[in-house]
Amino acid sequence: MFNKVTTSVRILAAAGVEEAGSGHPGMPLGMADVGTVLYKNFLKVSNQNPTWINRDRFILSPGHGSMLLYSLLHLNGFDLSIEDLRNFRQYHSKTPGHPELDPTLGIDMTTGPLGQGFSTGVGFAVAERYLSELLGNDIIDHFTYGIVSDGDLMEGISFEAAELAAVWQLGKLIYIFDNNNISIDGRVTKVSITNQKKKFEAIGWHVLEIDAHNEEEINTALENAKLVTDKPSLIMAKSIIGKFAPNKQDTSGIHGSPLGAEEMKEFQQNLEWQGDVFEHDADVYEYFAEKRAQDNSSYSNWEKIFKEKYNNDEVFKKSWDLLTSNDMSIDINSENSSQATRIAGSNILSQIGKASNNIIGGSADLTASTKQIVGSSTFSASDYSGRNIEYGIREHAMGAIVNGITLHSHLIGYGATFLVFSDYMRPSIRLASLMEIDSVYVFTHDSIYLGEDGPTHQPIEHLMALRLIPNLDVIRPSNSVEVEHAYRYAFTKSGNPKAIVLTRQNLEYLDFENSYKDFSAGASIVSEGNEITIFASGSELELAFGVKEYLKEISVRIVSIPILNKLENVDTEILNNLKATNLNFTIELGRSIGWSTYLGDITKSFSIDQFGISAPIIDLKEEFKFTVENIGSEIKKFLS
Repeated sequence: MFNKVTTSVRILAAAGVEEAGSGHPGMPLGMADVGTVLYKNFLKVSNQNPTWINRDRFILSPGHGSMLLYSLLHLNGFDLSIEDLRNFRQYHSKTPGHPELDPTLGIDMTTGPLGQGFSTGVGFAVAERYLSELLGNDIIDHFTYGIVSDGDLMEGISFEAAELAAVWQLGKLIYIFDNNNISIDGRVTKVSITNQKKKFEAIGWHVLEIDAHNEEEINTALENAKLVTDKPSLIMAKSIIGKFAPNKQDTSGIHGSPLGAEEMKEFQQNLEWQGDVFEHDADVYEYFAEKRAQDNSSYSNWEKIFKEKYNNDEVFKKSWDLLTSNDMSIDINSENSSQATRIAGSNILSQIGKASNNIIGGSADLTASTKQIVGSSTFSASDYSGRNIEYGIREHAMGAIVNGITLHSHLIGYGATFLVFSDYMRPSIRLASLMEIDSVYVFTHDSIYLGEDGPTHQPIEHLMALRLIPNLDVIRPSNSVEVEHAYRYAFTKSGNPKAIVLTRQNLEYLDFENSYKDFSAGASIVSEGNEITIFASGSELELAFGVKEYLKEISVRIVSIPILNKLENVDTEILNNLKATNLNFTIELGRSIGWSTYLGDITKSFSIDQFGISAPIIDLKEEFKFTVENIGSEIKKFLS
């Protein structure tokens, strides 16, 4: 029966690609046996309750092989019909070219960019360990499985995440490596001589080698991997890409294009297939029915345990309610004094941490600089209840692990580093935005005013570059009141990621009113005037107030814009109400490109459109003409 089922999986996968006229049939044909064993014997997933928090997670990291996942989900009774498989890659279909996050369909994350799935899975495993400690292993006790490819292992982000998984001894993380030695341009051995077995063993993984087309070996390897509790497992499955495609298997030609009519015909002959490629016998569906019934029963038993525990265990009830709450209306005591916003943010995050249990995160070896500490203990192999995560110098992996933590269920993951290093994290931030999840990225040292470290560490283009990512809120607060609002906003679940951007240098306390409602709208008037308007965010708001004092004879309005991207596509009336006249100036220590997209016509932008230099702040202000006198004098030219 196993061969009949894997034949159906292969036929469905190839047929979907053929019907679409595009896609990647090679990986599904090569990993059909592995996928079938996973869903038949190992994956604890409920097709009746697909968002069950204690389900096993499955990640298809090489997302181009999506027809493998869609075919298996269809055969396992998830809400993907034959018609959905026929509509592979079509407009508004449930089956896009790469899997897109939808737990109700059995899809645990959006994959495609290689290395992201591998690394995000580490975040899933972190979340599982933390929640098991918090809620008990009778409530949270599951595995994270994944299929990974040569391409995943070649991407640097995967090695960063793999080492952390070993350091944290995430034994409930099991990946199966589709070891087919083929990439788009041919044999992998042309560009990689790495012994993956030795590499992963060297960093502390449990490694097994199997034939990807041998049912018994696949089963035995997965069973053995589950028994190793102190190491993540990599099962190296030697496979043939495009298996049973007579002329294209084991070649790069099968990777990313349909088989074609003649090859498809011979492929079906090899599998002794007759009839409609989208019609499959009932016993193929029944093959998975027993496991799904078992898992649905497991859900029912789990639900009984949960309800009994929730109703009778006050500690558990409190923990669960706090975990699932989206209420950030806690009393926060802000210190209204001269301080860097990273320091103000540190104080607020600490207070939020004491009042919550669903925030986990840390810095990429920069805790001493970013100051972003959420709890009193560190997540480690000896203490999975810790909420502070030490990522090491691994910004790439940090971004993806943050996403995995956030994707898991009710947690919000965060990662912190210098703003200039946000470039390392950009693919993960983009995926978080695409998946509409609540990951938080905290970036400090936000301008050239970090000073003597020089241009390699001084961000110029980064603020606007982050604002270009759709669905990402980039938050740049000024005084301690705005910092409080920023953290409240960022750690309130709203269905999109946020980036908080903070200063290294101290800022003078600015005494102005800015309600949370106005702050979260993106912009508000913080000092009235009726002749000109200055728009600024973060540390430059202090400069704007200085310029207003300098221009005493002029009525200057100041508008704080802590979340500039919120002004995109707002009503013209709202924008016009922010402006006193048609004389509008912006001040920001970054590229000026893009401001007019949000604000409309700008009279002049005071910005930094070149790389910085290594120097103390006082010299940088003079060099780049970011002084009250210079900006005030320039504005005067427009008033004569």
